[in-house]
Amino acid sequence: MMKYTDRNDITSDTKAEYDAINAIYSRIKQKRKFVDTTDLMVQINTIINDYVEVESNNTDDKKESKQFDISSIDFDMLRREFSSIKKKNLVMNDLEELIRQKLDKLLFTNPNRVDYYERYQSIIEAYNSEQNRATIEKTFMDLMNLANNLDNEEKRYVREGFSSDEELSLYDMLFREDLSKSDIEKIKAVAIDMLKRIKEKGAELDHWTDKQETRAEVDNLIRDILWIEMPECYDQISLSGYRDKIYTHVYTRYSGSARVSF
Repeated sequence: MMKYTDRNDITSDTKAEYDAINAIYSRIKQKRKFVDTTDLMVQINTIINDYVEVESNNTDDKKESKQFDISSIDFDMLRREFSSIKKKNLVMNDLEELIRQKLDKLLFTNPNRVDYYERYQSIIEAYNSEQNRATIEKTFMDLMNLANNLDNEEKRYVREGFSSDEELSLYDMLFREDLSKSDIEKIKAVAIDMLKRIKEKGAELDHWTDKQETRAEVDNLIRDILWIEMPECYDQISLSGYRDKIYTHVYTRYSGSARVSF
């Protein structure tokens, strides 16, 4: 309500209290950027070490702060440690910012990952509805689990045998649950070949999205690859749907000049 009062109505004590609350609020809302989960875990570990001490089994030893193995997170231990942290909101803001950055990157590369975004939204909505201590701690653990899942998703293209996340994106668009092992291997090969040929075509057609005829060349290339290389279990009607889906993705992901986008 400060903005609705006259300067002469505010005492120096009230002004000092207002400035203090404002400073605290600004600090709580401060965002810090992290490159990956490892950076964030190091920061979380530092904060925890400032406020948590764990006694050694050897009574002759000095008390040492607990260190996290950031390559293999023990979530039960992290939950116990987090309950003792005084700066919960700072850690929450950092973790939320990290996840949003990861989601932006993952969704841009592969729109099929929208379920991760929906999961993030539901966590934040639950958190905003009631921010008591138990809710904050549960939200933190939910976000940590989501961050861990996003890390695994970022590396999935390696487990699937691809050389890039871009290849995995096209594969995910073509994948069906009823495929045989041989069909899966075939569509993996289609995804790899399609990405390679789309990039080659994009290198030939600078700013290919600017003209109807160059857009048609890319669209027809996708059509031809699907019709010729896809397994027989994909009928022409379904292939038409996949063609539209992939073209929309390619148009969004690889628009602009070859030098910039490819």
